[in-house]
Amino acid sequence: MKDNKLEILIKLIEQGDNLPTIRKISLMTSIRYTNVYNIIKKLEKENIVNLEKTGNAYRCRLQKTPNPLIFSAEFERRELLTENSDFKVLQEKLNNLPFPFIALLFGSYAKGKASETSDIDLMVIAESVREKEIERTLSILPLDIHLIFFTYEEFMMMISSNEFSVVLEATKYNVILVGIEDYYRVMRNTGRGTNKRSK
Repeated sequence: MKDNKLEILIKLIEQGDNLPTIRKISLMTSIRYTNVYNIIKKLEKENIVNLEKTGNAYRCRLQKTPNPLIFSAEFERRELLTENSDFKVLQEKLNNLPFPFIALLFGSYAKGKASETSDIDLMVIAESVREKEIERTLSILPLDIHLIFFTYEEFMMMISSNEFSVVLEATKYNVILVGIEDYYRVMRNTGRGTNKRSK
């Protein structure tokens, strides 16, 4: 039996900065409107979703804060991605590194718009001393990977600014290959996880 709450959270994560209405979520998930409405209201009470009234509709914004339900949705998204053998190998290689870091798949693959010629856009956030080891690990894979590396300080500084950057783009649409819980803690600490749409 499918978990409707998890399916709704996955769709909210996949929408990035687009704020779907409850009706749109119902259409995307093929879950009855009344069920989606009730689940969204529960998620709102749990501070996982914010509802923003627009006319007669409510737009749903996912709170990017540490929460076991969000972690479960992210794990599910990663599992679906790693059904592709290239991403399974990539995720396993990264996961075997013996130090903490965050790895985000972003760009066309994260948006589901990749073509045969698309490279793999990968953002890694880690301590600066880890950059060479991560590069070495990725270089042995027979994949066309475009790596962007940031320290935690650089990532947090860029995400805290309102200027457009690759960091802001990657936080809108991504699949977290490594460091799901760390990613949501960083998002909470920058204030980007819970704030309203930037002006």
